Amino acid sequence: MENEASETNGLGFEVGGDRQDELFSVLSHPYRRFVLQHLQTADSPIPVAELTTELVAWERSQSEIGRSGDERTRVGVSLVHNHLPKMADARVVEYDATRQTVTLVDDTDEVHTHLQAMASD
Repeated sequence: MENEASETNGLGFEVGGDRQDELFSVLSHPYRRFVLQHLQTADSPIPVAELTTELVAWERSQSEIGRSGDERTRVGVSLVHNHLPKMADARVVEYDATRQTVTLVDDTDEVHTHLQAMASD
């Protein structure tokens, strides 16, 4: 059901509507923002194992705290069972659970716009 108070701004995406709420929900977690930014610069589809490796390396660079050997497993499970399905449900990525690959969907201008706005803040 579409939010009646929504309107379109000059950038071409809906302001205050259900889709924007859905995108903000997707972008609310740093793992999902990382995945989207990584997919924008990488060749698709990306194997989940490769994405997990990149995410673990990024997470290590963001924290001075040493991580355990279970870190890769934790991140991989979190991606497969939480983040990638949520992103697929929001139609920002295609997640193939059988092949264990992730692809950025073609219609991502609205996501890119939100990521750019977040990066400039």
